[in-house]
Amino acid sequence: MKSLKFSLLLLISISILSSCETNEYEEPEFNGIGDVFVRCSKVGDETHYAPAFHAFANENLSEVLVESPVAEIPNYELSDYTVDKRWFRLLPETADYSTTDIANGIYKFELVSVGQETIRVQDKLLDSRIEAMEITDFTYKKEGHTFTILWNELDNADTYVVELMTEKDGKVLYISDRIAATEYEFNENSKNWNYGVQLAVGTTYWVGVFAYEFESATANNGSDINSETVEYREIVW
Repeated sequence: MKSLKFSLLLLISISILSSCETNEYEEPEFNGIGDVFVRCSKVGDETHYAPAFHAFANENLSEVLVESPVAEIPNYELSDYTVDKRWFRLLPETADYSTTDIANGIYKFELVSVGQETIRVQDKLLDSRIEAMEITDFTYKKEGHTFTILWNELDNADTYVVELMTEKDGKVLYISDRIAATEYEFNENSKNWNYGVQLAVGTTYWVGVFAYEFESATANNGSDINSETVEYREIVW
């Protein structure tokens, strides 16, 4: 009987201890991801290429550097673009594009938190490239603020996305779900407008049609992009 009572007490003690340990708060370990991809653009009859980078962490970041597999290329420096500083990116300017393709291989990311912790992650750029996006028809009707957009079909595109932004690659005001077709329509009453958005009459905005090629058919969560392409249209609300 004493043995049974002792066993029960031991089990109760273990249960309480486990419960206490489970409820204790543990600071999550600093971690993050990096993604390198190529943005492809059509200039006349030529395709131009530029590198692009995204990085994300579970803590606010102070710095993100990326080392190219080509030793002669200086480190890329990413910048924050969200309020909480967990997302950093580097997107190309017009002068960054070239007819020379971007070097494939391993790109090494160094993420530094605001608390000065450092982690290093890497991402491999594969040799596949998406074709350049071309909008074939674009209509914007101010009555009802209706957009109708058609574009060319890209054989190696895994998905398409339409965005309305304050400027090219600027703050996103509207973003579609992932699109499988090559046409899309939305208006001021459509879902997917950012909460609290109020567009001003007479203000210029930009519509972008993006196409994405992911690293593999199963790696399509948005942080495994291998190449992308986008074409823009300017509108006045």
